[in-house]
Amino acid sequence: MQFSKYSVRLTMLGLLGLATSCEKTLDLKPANSLQADQVFVDAAGANAATIGAYGAFTSANYYGLRYPAFADLASDDVDHIGTFPTFAQIDGYNILPDNVDITNLWAALYVGVNRSNNVIAYAPPITAIPLATRRRLVAEARFVRAYNYFDLTRFWGAVPLSLTPTTAPDGSLNLARTPVADVYTQIKADLDSAVLYLPAQNTGRATIWSARALKARLSLYEKQWAEAERLADQVIASPLFALQPSYRSIYDNKNTSESIFEVQFDIQNQSQFAFFYFPQASGGRNEITPSPALRAAYETGDTRRPASISNGTFLVAGRAVPANVGIKYTDAGNGTDNFRAIRLAEMILTSAEAKAQQGKLAESLILLNRIRVRAGLPVRVALGQADLLTAIYQERRVELAMEGHRWFDLIRTGRAQQVLGVPDANRLLLPIPLRETINNPNIRQNPGY
Repeated sequence: MQFSKYSVRLTMLGLLGLATSCEKTLDLKPANSLQADQVFVDAAGANAATIGAYGAFTSANYYGLRYPAFADLASDDVDHIGTFPTFAQIDGYNILPDNVDITNLWAALYVGVNRSNNVIAYAPPITAIPLATRRRLVAEARFVRAYNYFDLTRFWGAVPLSLTPTTAPDGSLNLARTPVADVYTQIKADLDSAVLYLPAQNTGRATIWSARALKARLSLYEKQWAEAERLADQVIASPLFALQPSYRSIYDNKNTSESIFEVQFDIQNQSQFAFFYFPQASGGRNEITPSPALRAAYETGDTRRPASISNGTFLVAGRAVPANVGIKYTDAGNGTDNFRAIRLAEMILTSAEAKAQQGKLAESLILLNRIRVRAGLPVRVALGQADLLTAIYQERRVELAMEGHRWFDLIRTGRAQQVLGVPDANRLLLPIPLRETINNPNIRQNPGY
């Protein structure tokens, strides 16, 4: 999709179902040529629009590559070794407001917001659809919108908050930035509403468990330890989820028992992770790579290391991948790797961290050791609070490596500048894209840019 000078204006015009191909059973005309009253007339149209909201996740500018990859590039886990100057800016904390990749990332998230807004506004009045179905579709859209806004705040802080569909590039789109606390309030309202009507199981789409897990993640960021613990424990207790016996099996198989929310990719809707991680000899472009610091972060005997970073013997299509290449994503040719957006292991470590922060050290240690035992590591014993939290942060790093968590974990725990040597605290947020500040007189740039 192309975006013009209207910036957020046309960003938010990316409505309805521009990515309906992610549901191959639907045979619909391109929804970007249709008006809302042509789409929201029956169950097929409303479902297609909802799929379009999910489809925003699959953009290469969102969970198809750039959102998690940029979070890892900004951290000490991934290095830029390729030729894209826009990637080099992120790796070196020297991001310019006209960085085209940052601009497109912002745009992709607001496309998801607006598609969700359309479903939330236009699906409820369709009396031809059973009430329970309408409620479910709206709940799914609320989950997607909550996810989009949480991701927007993680990179940019305060952002424009739009809760109604955008249909024209007029002055109504000149929104000021909403404080992060107020955006969080809206995210929680969306998730609380969504959980009332979401199903327990729905592969590749929102469920009550993914809504609770996302809210648990948000609660951790807000330092609401009791709430993070409560929500994470609900997910952990669900019989639907279990840690895979083998860490590698999470990535060799899609939608395992460990997956709480997984962004779906296939030959028609391709991700780009393997292509950007793999060298040319393995079908990639060799743009990003696990850093020496990440490679050294694993303890001796940790089975996650050879499952995440090639030791030179890992095979793809019968050919060995060179040593030190990231291998969580392996389909460099067709891009069919799913993105594991929320996993059970994250919820276990979320609960462990929340318990440790509340002084529940014995309970926290039990959870931490569940993750360590699966990784083939000895259990930890008798840690004080500070040492236990340090151990949990370390476990999050290696357990969730190359999944877009490290940068945000360092920021939310106040360690980013010390660990990474970021020269200016203002660089802990991305710049608002230049075209936004040019075209919207009500939006202000982040300090330091």
